[in-house]
Amino acid sequence: MIPRIFSWLAGFALVMIFLVVISPDLFRGYVFSSDDRSNGQRVYETYCIGCHGPDGLGNGPASEFLNPLPRNFVDGDYKFFHFGEAPPLPSDESLEITIRNGLPGSSMPAFPLITDQELKDVIAYVKSFRAGGWVEPKPIQAGDQPIQLQGETGEELFVSAGCTGCHQFDPAGAAGGVGPSLNQVGSRLSVDEIHQSIVDPNAVVAEECPAGPCPPGVMPQNYSDRLTEEQINTLSTYLAEQK
Repeated sequence: MIPRIFSWLAGFALVMIFLVVISPDLFRGYVFSSDDRSNGQRVYETYCIGCHGPDGLGNGPASEFLNPLPRNFVDGDYKFFHFGEAPPLPSDESLEITIRNGLPGSSMPAFPLITDQELKDVIAYVKSFRAGGWVEPKPIQAGDQPIQLQGETGEELFVSAGCTGCHQFDPAGAAGGVGPSLNQVGSRLSVDEIHQSIVDPNAVVAEECPAGPCPPGVMPQNYSDRLTEEQINTLSTYLAEQK
């Protein structure tokens, strides 16, 4: 775990060095837009252009030092979906989480301090890069009965329930950067507390998430409908054993 953190910090440091110290020389060949450019473009040129490039191709001046490479917004090859959208395009809400929280394990830093309006503006601008236009993902149509999740062991249920997408949890190889880390969660929470966090996630919201205070409402609210009581007990016990 320590080498992974060190690698991420090293990559993040390189990005910051290039943005703050070296980038003026590298940007000299770029033609920035005039003062009447859109608010989204202004935010993009402030925070994003160093890695993602002026045309959204993922080829900014810092990109040659980054592995994996920054996202290419033109081909629309997105990999992170936080709300069950069907690839290839995420929802605005998923993009908001990625920008606010960053992507641990990559060189994508968090931007928790940009305003809500800046966030909406830059998302609209990023979407404008996509070749062929941006097709909004269709809302998921829920059936009369929630789809039951499959799995018998705690680890199977952890993966089936989508926990790996939001939580860091080394036993399952999960590196999610939205919710709190669940490594050694059993040393912090009892099995009953973990059970409550699954069936009523807003009852007690964790204080710290990777990008700062944990926001309420991000954790799915319907696990009590999609998991049987036996499955919830199995998952709760499995997590409580991680100490």
